[in-house]
Amino acid sequence: MRLLLPIALLVSLVRATSPPQNYINTAIARTVELGGATTSITTQYNIKSLIDDPSEYWLALAGSGDLEPAWWEVKLGGQDVESRLLLHSEARWVQHPLISSSLRKDTTYIYTDYSAPTVVLSLGNLKKDQAVTLSVNQLLTHCSTPLPAEIAQTDPQYLMWNSDSTYVDSWYPTEVERIKIRSPTAQILSVSKVPKEYIRDSDVTKASGTVTLGPFHSVPPTLGGDLKQSSLSVHYETNQPIIGLSSLRRNAEVSHWGGNLNIQDEMALVNMGPKLKGFFSRLTHQQSRFHASTPAQIFTDLTIRLPPNAHSAYFYDTIGNVSTSHFRPGTLPAISTKKRAARTVDATLELKPRYPLLGGWNYSFVVGWDLPLGDALKVNGNKYVLTVPFLTPVKDMVVEDAELRIVLPEGARSVEVFTPFPVDSIDHTTHKTYLDSTGRHMITIRKIRCTEFHAQSIYVTYEYPLSALLQKPLTVAAVVGGLFVLSMGLRRVDLQIEKK
Repeated sequence: MRLLLPIALLVSLVRATSPPQNYINTAIARTVELGGATTSITTQYNIKSLIDDPSEYWLALAGSGDLEPAWWEVKLGGQDVESRLLLHSEARWVQHPLISSSLRKDTTYIYTDYSAPTVVLSLGNLKKDQAVTLSVNQLLTHCSTPLPAEIAQTDPQYLMWNSDSTYVDSWYPTEVERIKIRSPTAQILSVSKVPKEYIRDSDVTKASGTVTLGPFHSVPPTLGGDLKQSSLSVHYETNQPIIGLSSLRRNAEVSHWGGNLNIQDEMALVNMGPKLKGFFSRLTHQQSRFHASTPAQIFTDLTIRLPPNAHSAYFYDTIGNVSTSHFRPGTLPAISTKKRAARTVDATLELKPRYPLLGGWNYSFVVGWDLPLGDALKVNGNKYVLTVPFLTPVKDMVVEDAELRIVLPEGARSVEVFTPFPVDSIDHTTHKTYLDSTGRHMITIRKIRCTEFHAQSIYVTYEYPLSALLQKPLTVAAVVGGLFVLSMGLRRVDLQIEKK
């Protein structure tokens, strides 16, 4: 009985956590772009204020029990152009007094009995019946699973996209909403049934590779109310292999004496498509090369885009450099007085593994290249500002576990790290290698569930005095001088056992 009262009080307080109904969604339009490993969702809200100077707007990023999207951004538009801000960078964690949780930067959650990830936004000083437009872009991972889970080598590849919500999750009532689901191909095998409770005309309309749900009218709040969401699924075909990285270890090493920034990636590639039924036939695979295209589930090559000034690129896999690769240098626009300058062309590294990757197969390899240090390092007063990309973007690829290790030159001090998105951990350690005396400052940044939108720059500021610049040559000179003194002393020692 002593435990029941605190639990009941906790549940009642949690259920009471809901926003005041000061807004109404006059219209919601959502577009879902189906893919392989990722799903892109764009939602536009037309929001009307019901009172003067309403409180903050609660924006649900996902449904009850769902995780926060791997990447998301919010843009506010309306009559005031200056209100267009990327609001998620200004948000913070909101913690319920009776629910313990760790604080995390740059995200806002409201804890409810539904556990729905929610962001609190300020829409400005609105008047009654004044409307604004809110646009939300999200990228979800692993929403589609292979169905069937096993296929033959030449069979087409089908995926089943699943969602726990049919309607758009919202804390406020919606007058009308429409949902469009686009498949990468026109082959859509099936769409689950949609509840007809809030439908006046048609429930599902299919045109080529697009499925339209609704419009739905007078939808009550899906969060904080009695409305229960129904699941939604779409069975579709994709003609691209579904690849991902189970792990990515990026090492970035700064050399002031060499004027160079070396970046090396250790990648563990995996084909997440349907597994192979039976055995692999090399003859069938060679015959498919003479047809229009290779079967969709087979991954044969990868193109990595590098900075335009990247050079000295190298590549090798786990058992040696037995794969095919081709490096194409980039070009930078030359300084010219003409109004129209040449465009920048990125460098590319084309990789072809030594064997084709089918569903469930893995391939580990290492890619590295060098960059001029002047392009990544700037001087601001007495501080150096280093720019290092967190990862290299590859469309529709998910990195399950990403780690970036930045090794600064020996003697760097007052180190600060700035990330454009929340990360899981940042560790500062000491890294020692050859010709080091005190060791180099190393920063380790980790994050799980990364996408192409996380290929942004990490900024590191540090101080590097003249004494630190001379530390390595003085250390080398001291070691060499010590060896000469030691050799001179040894030459004066008589090591003969019997004297003449």
